[in-house]
Amino acid sequence: MESLFGKAVEVTLKNWNPLQFAVSQQMGGHDSIAKRDWFPSVVEDFFYKNEDLDPDEVADFIATIMDSEFNTLVEDDSDLEVASVLCRFYRLSEAGEKEKIQEELEKMPKYNLDSCVVQDTENEVEDDTHEMVTEQLTELQLHENGGDSGQGERELTELEKQQLQDEADGWTVQRKGRKRR
Repeated sequence: MESLFGKAVEVTLKNWNPLQFAVSQQMGGHDSIAKRDWFPSVVEDFFYKNEDLDPDEVADFIATIMDSEFNTLVEDDSDLEVASVLCRFYRLSEAGEKEKIQEELEKMPKYNLDSCVVQDTENEVEDDTHEMVTEQLTELQLHENGGDSGQGERELTELEKQQLQDEADGWTVQRKGRKRR
């Protein structure tokens, strides 16, 4: 028999956009759906096996699973929001407030993948690489011909460096997007 807290974990995670997006894009491989279904039980066990968890610890645990199982880095802080909700459900469960948990579950919003933003880092990396090679060749040709482009080598911004590193490592990054009106 499933516990009410277990049901709360399942409903919370199944309504979490980053997880649903990762599953819809099969970022966890061909068994993404099975991983999604397995995820709540692991999170529930994490609560039972650890005392006095705070949202940061739970968020770190959730983020680790998203990273290792779905190759997804969550950068919109929604993992901390989900962790806070789960900690609240756990406290309510421990206090025996089943009606309160049921009431909050009924009010919980359903996931909406329309708010997810796909960042196509593959094309950006290809474009950046092409531009850098072109710039370097132009500078090399000008230098060999005795000319000077007047420009030094272009330094990559921290964001560009991180994107190149993430892409090289095979990561998929979910960034917080702007809300459209």
